[in-house]
Amino acid sequence: MNPDRHLGDIQSLTAALRRQQTLTALVVLLGLVLAVVAVAKRHTVILEPPVRTKQIAVVGDKVDGAWLEEMGPWIAHMMLDASPMSIAWQHEQILRWAHPAAHGQLQQDMAVHAKRLREANAATIFWLQQTAPDPERQRIVMAGYLETYVNGIRVSGSTRNVAYLAQFESKGGRMLLKEWKEVPTDDIWQARAQEAAAKAREAEEKKRAP
Repeated sequence: MNPDRHLGDIQSLTAALRRQQTLTALVVLLGLVLAVVAVAKRHTVILEPPVRTKQIAVVGDKVDGAWLEEMGPWIAHMMLDASPMSIAWQHEQILRWAHPAAHGQLQQDMAVHAKRLREANAATIFWLQQTAPDPERQRIVMAGYLETYVNGIRVSGSTRNVAYLAQFESKGGRMLLKEWKEVPTDDIWQARAQEAAAKAREAEEKKRAP
């Protein structure tokens, strides 16, 4: 064995090992830096409800009005366009979007609603007329008419003017349903939204006028 050659091999291996250790340290350091940046940075993510017609976004832990106008009506139709044969599947879909804090109560309320439909062999249809999103509070009111059918025949006088509120909250990077309830149709928040919409239409008409 050539001692000089053996010594050279050892020195080469030692140098290679040091380079590998340095590279490993740099990779670990880069990983730590990226992790810190990922935690500290406020992300903008695209969230999509089950049915989407426009691009919607959530910045930080709040969604915009477009998201509320997509998700709110989807929840409303899944809750209210129901029959004895479809209600179980619909409620299952809704519970996938339920906030953990509201999951139990929603499940209980929906079970009562489903039981009533089955016992009466009834179905309901919700005709959405207007939405009033409130991005600041992450909620939306949906107003319209609710009709009831029994054995496939519309019940005379059953049509009601109704409004429902859906409240959302961020949990684990997802926007989930925190509250669902019927609200008065003359709710002041909804009235203000209607006034604002009317003023916007008037302003638009004035701009178009010659």
